[in-house]
Amino acid sequence: MSGCSPLKNLFFYGTLAHQPLLDLVLGRALEPRQAVSATLADFACHWVADRAYPMLVKHKGAQAEGLLVRDLTGDDLARLDFYEGGFGYTLQGVSVATATGPQRAQVYFPDQPLAKGDVWHLADWVEMWGEMTLQAADEAMRYFGQIAAQELAQRFGAIRRRAASFVRGQGQGPVSAAQGRADVTVLEKRIPYSNFYAMQEYDLRHRQFSGEMSPQMERAVFVASDAAIVLPYDPVRDCVLLVEQFRIGPYARGEQNPWAMEPVAGHVDIGEVPEQAAIRETLEEAGVEITELIPITQAYPSPGDSTEFFHIYLGLCDLDGAGGRTSGLVAEGEDIHSHILSFDDFMAFVKHQANVLPLVTAAYWLAINRDRLRKDA
Repeated sequence: MSGCSPLKNLFFYGTLAHQPLLDLVLGRALEPRQAVSATLADFACHWVADRAYPMLVKHKGAQAEGLLVRDLTGDDLARLDFYEGGFGYTLQGVSVATATGPQRAQVYFPDQPLAKGDVWHLADWVEMWGEMTLQAADEAMRYFGQIAAQELAQRFGAIRRRAASFVRGQGQGPVSAAQGRADVTVLEKRIPYSNFYAMQEYDLRHRQFSGEMSPQMERAVFVASDAAIVLPYDPVRDCVLLVEQFRIGPYARGEQNPWAMEPVAGHVDIGEVPEQAAIRETLEEAGVEITELIPITQAYPSPGDSTEFFHIYLGLCDLDGAGGRTSGLVAEGEDIHSHILSFDDFMAFVKHQANVLPLVTAAYWLAINRDRLRKDA
């Protein structure tokens, strides 16, 4: 266990000063006597640039406010090292000021230099990121004792995308007076696999239409983050852009040609709304700038076995010279080729060859609304 102090006193200046998160990471509630307000002199707390968490920055005369937690156990420290190691932070000794005088403690500092953002305030972070972080930490701490902190660090991006999708999902969907989330009782939850995606298993019961609770049942679900999907359409030239790339789904199913023709698509990143992801992905994958983004639908492709959720759009744009381009992020192993199809050729392709459901959905929406879009162009 790296960086543990025999004092077992830690000063938390950032996200772990949020008591619900600290309790979740520790796996227990602190005793009231263990936590007191404290400050660290000559340091300021700043956002890490383009990240949802803070760091300490040396600043003469400043004071970083936080929480001194005393008498932490060896298991507490192991859990904290596991969680903070996922962000690339390790412990260093400091002296903090409390109402009863200075005390020695340890504090997490980043292992590597990080770009400094604006001054960080706990209340701002709780409002913007608190709920998502609690959801992500709940998954992350399930791996304590199973994987190393370094492996957790590699998974954290995907974990947080899943958490953001969960939080987004809490604000979506029709509300029924007859049934709701409270009518499901989870007896046990397991995560047998987690990496870029995750697999979750539930032992649960739910209320039936008769009003009685169901027998205990086991359900498995593929857990993914939300995806933004865009069909780029040029109403002046009356043509669309499709992207072609290798897809593991058709390959694993046994198809002879596992390269799919589909709309532009990508995961909604942390801190984005789906519309931002749609515009970003269209530029990244096709080199095309969207002039107007029109919502088509929001839907689950397969609610019986997957959390994957699609935000599907039509993107009005100028497709002059956009076809025949190969692009994609090397870091993500993308090799994407773009194609321009006239509307008539596109609909013929959808009728006879298309095998990607969001493409079919977007195509028939375009067919219904095409005349209006062309008239307004």
